[in-house]
Amino acid sequence: MTTFDEFSSNLLEEAKRFYEIAKETSDVTAKKAYLHASLLISISSLEAFINGISNDFKNASSLSLFENSFLQEKEIEFKNGDFLITNRLKMSRLTERIEFLFRKFNKTRLDKRAKWWQNLKEGISLRNNIVHPKEYHEIQEKHIEATLKAVIECINKLFLAIYKKKLPSINMGLDSKLTF
Repeated sequence: MTTFDEFSSNLLEEAKRFYEIAKETSDVTAKKAYLHASLLISISSLEAFINGISNDFKNASSLSLFENSFLQEKEIEFKNGDFLITNRLKMSRLTERIEFLFRKFNKTRLDKRAKWWQNLKEGISLRNNIVHPKEYHEIQEKHIEATLKAVIECINKLFLAIYKKKLPSINMGLDSKLTF
């Protein structure tokens, strides 16, 4: 496991631990802060896993130049008679990258009606409401639990589709390895 893979896994563990702490505290202000931390870090963890997976296929011949550009979130330019991937950022939606990876390696379309997918999209929306606030949104334990479960399910489904093995920590569910 690479350092970045460990970082991705540690982010997920941190998100789960903040959720555990939020459930344990009776302090309303602290609970809200821990729930926010859990939400932000859980989506960050998902993005880290997606970036790590994308990086695994950075030079894969099985990906077209466009597909590689999409996964790496880099622009393509035409230079000296060739199309090349540049270092200029070209953002893609996280959900679209997930859909692409699933389709590319599983050969089937993602079931967008699945509960975990709906919960993931709602979790990303909640995260966006915190990162780019325009109005107040009340976040509850049930929202974070659903988001965490969706993130774990998503990563596991991608691991099964791409690497043909489960996410190593899948059997821990929402239980964190961390004890801080």
